[in-house]
Amino acid sequence: MNTTVRVLLAGVGGQGVLTAGRVIGEAAMAAGLPVRVGQLHGMSQRGGSVEATVVVGPGETAFVGPGTCDVLLALEPLEALRAAPRLRSGAQVWLSTARVVPSTLGAADRPYPAAEEIDRALLERGAVVHRLDAAALAAQAGDPKAISAVMVGVLAGTGSLPVPAALFEQMVSAISPARSREATLQACRLGMAAAQKLGRQEPVRA
Repeated sequence: MNTTVRVLLAGVGGQGVLTAGRVIGEAAMAAGLPVRVGQLHGMSQRGGSVEATVVVGPGETAFVGPGTCDVLLALEPLEALRAAPRLRSGAQVWLSTARVVPSTLGAADRPYPAAEEIDRALLERGAVVHRLDAAALAAQAGDPKAISAVMVGVLAGTGSLPVPAALFEQMVSAISPARSREATLQACRLGMAAAQKLGRQEPVRA
């Protein structure tokens, strides 16, 4: 692999962002690719911002700086807005539409940004934006908490990384508790199918 792909996962505490980053990193490693994984916990126990970075390809750092992100997996819309400055022109954004309203907004008496405002900020960076209801797909799979598995499947379905889908599924299975393994795998597969379907449709436009 001669090119470097920088993946940023952004969400809030409890959504499994760090686990998703680990799964993606281990799948890339199993595929024989050079990979580096970074994490920023933030106030994860209080529903605060959490992010993980997975950088696949030549290089030495897991850092994804301003204007360098190739793929953004946003598990929550406001976190996509926060991540907008990190996007390069042409970046692929896969945005889960279910909101998790942080307590800080209410405390500051600030409204949650409208979907149009979030889309506009992403499009102004030159990103290609795809929206999906990952929470609904997780519920369909039988585990409403499996949003991160849906988004791992989304990445697998995009083909952004030269990693076979079977390796993503293998790592999801390996990291999932036995009691929820089948539902988590199904969530991953539904994410793959959603990415393939959305990839054939027109992305969000300004």
